[in-house]
Amino acid sequence: MAKLRPLPLVLPSDELTGIAPPAFERAVARARPGDALHRGLLHLCASICENTVVACAPPSARAAVQHALATLSDFAGQKLGEGAVKKARAELFSALMPLERATADAVRASLSTEARPPGQTTLIDPHADSVVVRHAALAAHYAASAAVLSLDAVAEPREAARVPAQAAGALAYRYVGLGPARSASVRKNACDQAAFESERPGAADGHGVGALAIQLFHEFLGAYWKDVSDGERLRLFELVLWALPPDQQAS
Repeated sequence: MAKLRPLPLVLPSDELTGIAPPAFERAVARARPGDALHRGLLHLCASICENTVVACAPPSARAAVQHALATLSDFAGQKLGEGAVKKARAELFSALMPLERATADAVRASLSTEARPPGQTTLIDPHADSVVVRHAALAAHYAASAAVLSLDAVAEPREAARVPAQAAGALAYRYVGLGPARSASVRKNACDQAAFESERPGAADGHGVGALAIQLFHEFLGAYWKDVSDGERLRLFELVLWALPPDQQAS
């Protein structure tokens, strides 16, 4: 009879959270602060965050994030020490709210100059415009917070595992806020569906067409956001797996 072998214990340090591909999570778990694998992961995170913030924040608002990412790249290239990273991280954290405000202000200003033809206006336009601004601000916040996580990964490499999904969330908010949320046809579809549902026999009392249209509008945007987020996560997950050294790619 074959001798039974006990199953090996899984230590907390070996657990996978599922927030990134298993091979990538294992790589960040194996990385030790300052080693070659760790520095490569930091370079990768900086690259993801740079592309994300360029997509999600106006040029006038990006400076703090890009300075922090340049500091991170210099640390990964062994040009700066951990003290410089801690300083850049503190400055970036303080810049999150101004970054969101600057992005929101830029989008709000753009909306103020956007004239919709009479046939393309809907009763939910004021609310929908506020949603556009909110989504744009969230995109900037998620992009900057992905950079914060990348800086945190200097001292705690496991934080790097959270960066791709955070960046994907930023890109999803950006796409939905500046795309479907602004779309006259999406707004009209929400209003038309609300009018249809409110007139059906058995429709709930106290839920007027306007309130129902807003609810449907958010349901539409939620579906768009989920689809885009899933697509961006897949794209970034493929990128991080491609970037891993061959000896780290096996799951």
